[in-house]
Amino acid sequence: MAKTELTIVMPGMAAILSQDINRSTIPPYLAKLISKATQIEQPIGLSRHLFNHFSDSPLTGSDLPICDLSPIPKPTQAITIKADPCYLHADRDRLLLFAKGITLTEQESAELIGEIEPLLSELGELKLINPNSWQLELKQMPDIQFSALEEVEGKGVDAYLPVGEDRRQWLTLWNEIQMQLYNADLNQHRMASQQVPVNSVWFWGMGNFVPTQTTWASVSGNAELLAKLAATNPSARYQNEPTKSWSNGKHLWLLDEIDTESDWQATLQDLDKMVFEPLWQQLSKVAIDKVILQVPQFAEYHITPLSRWRFWK
Repeated sequence: MAKTELTIVMPGMAAILSQDINRSTIPPYLAKLISKATQIEQPIGLSRHLFNHFSDSPLTGSDLPICDLSPIPKPTQAITIKADPCYLHADRDRLLLFAKGITLTEQESAELIGEIEPLLSELGELKLINPNSWQLELKQMPDIQFSALEEVEGKGVDAYLPVGEDRRQWLTLWNEIQMQLYNADLNQHRMASQQVPVNSVWFWGMGNFVPTQTTWASVSGNAELLAKLAATNPSARYQNEPTKSWSNGKHLWLLDEIDTESDWQATLQDLDKMVFEPLWQQLSKVAIDKVILQVPQFAEYHITPLSRWRFWK
C-alpha cells in the first residue's frame, strides 16, 4: 500500500527551541507534534539539509558543492569556487565571520573586486554572480578542503580554516586580501556611513554533486537553492507555494525562515493554525503516514499516527 510522507524544513526555529524560556510560548499543535515525536539531534545547516534531500548519500565533508549549481556556465573542465564578501570581527582572541547581513550594490561589488583582482590573477579569474556573491574560476585544482560559508556564519573562523597541502598558500592569500580591503576607499566610506565594511572574502563551494535517483512527489518552498536542486530531479513537481492536500508519495516542504528579530510568536501562531493543526488532524485520521519536522542546526522530529498516542510524553 502506497504511503504518504511529509518532510517540513523549518529554518530559524533552532534559536527558539534551543532556549528553554521559549518552549512555553510554542503554540499548541506544534508543541503536540514535538512532544509526541522521536527527536534526533541533527546540528547541520539548512543548505546541507537541502543537498542531502537530493543526494545519493549524505554530504559529510566540511564544504558544500554549491558551484555545481552556479548560474554561470562553466567551461569544460573548469574548476570554480565561491569567494564571497564577508566581514571579520575581532572578538578578544578570535575572528567572527559575518556575511548574511552584508548588502552591496553592483558598483560597490565591482570596486571591491577590482581591489583584490591583482592578488588572484595567478590563481584564476574572479567573477560577479550577484553583488553579494562572487565566484573564482581557477586555472588548476588545488589540494585544499574549504568549509561552507553558511556553517561558519557568526562563528570563530579558526576551526573552519582550509586544510590540505596548499593550505599555507591559501591562508597567505586570505591575509593579503584582508590587508588590501582594510585600506580600500569604499570600506572607509561604508564605515563613515555606519555600514558594515567588507574586509575579507570566504573561499568555499568546491566539490561534485551527484543528484539522487529517488524522486519527490512534490517539492515546495520559496528558496533559490531548493529550486535549483529540484531542477536536478525532473520528476519532482516544484512550486513556490505548497498544496494542502498531499497525494501518495514523499513530499518536501521548506517553510520561510522564522525571523527571531521580529514578532516570531505571531508567526508561529499563524503557522500553527494554517499548517500544524491540519497536520495533527490528518495524522489522527491516518491520512498521513509520517511527518518529519527538520530544524536546521538543531534536530529533527519524526511523528507517525501511532506515536501521537504516546500517553507518557
